[in-house]
Amino acid sequence: MRAPIIRLSLSIWFLTPLVALAQTGSSVVQTLNIEVKPITKIAVSGNPGALYITDASAGSDVLSVSDNNSNYSMMTNLDNMKIVASINNPMPEGTRLMMKLESSKGSSSGLVDVSNAMSPVEVVTALGKGSDLNQSITYTFAANASIGQINVDSRVVTLTLTN
Repeated sequence: MRAPIIRLSLSIWFLTPLVALAQTGSSVVQTLNIEVKPITKIAVSGNPGALYITDASAGSDVLSVSDNNSNYSMMTNLDNMKIVASINNPMPEGTRLMMKLESSKGSSSGLVDVSNAMSPVEVVTALGKGSDLNQSITYTFAANASIGQINVDSRVVTLTLTN
């Protein structure tokens, strides 16, 4: 007596999903939420070489050296973006650190003095939607000719893609 009850229970258990499928029809509806969030990405590649002033031109009041061994790439889906630069500590008295970012999508501010840029300064403006890939970064370190020796030091430059 027990075996027929078990068979009947198993038959109902196996057939229930088929009965449910037969009742649902041939289409179903789902709701899907979609969204595109603001995207602002910037990256650098390469590292600038050491900016050592080792020589001077006769009669020159300013000594300088430049490096353009690094690049940046950016991507955004927003309009009216800009790239700003800041530095972690001011440059020593009588010296300057300047930088220039090339741009095919925005307007480069040219050679910008970031020597005391504890607050960000604009280096590229008028960036629109899209990407700007492998654009050159040029750093220039300058010192007054009257400056004596300065021991090796370093600065951290931060680039930010913002509105």
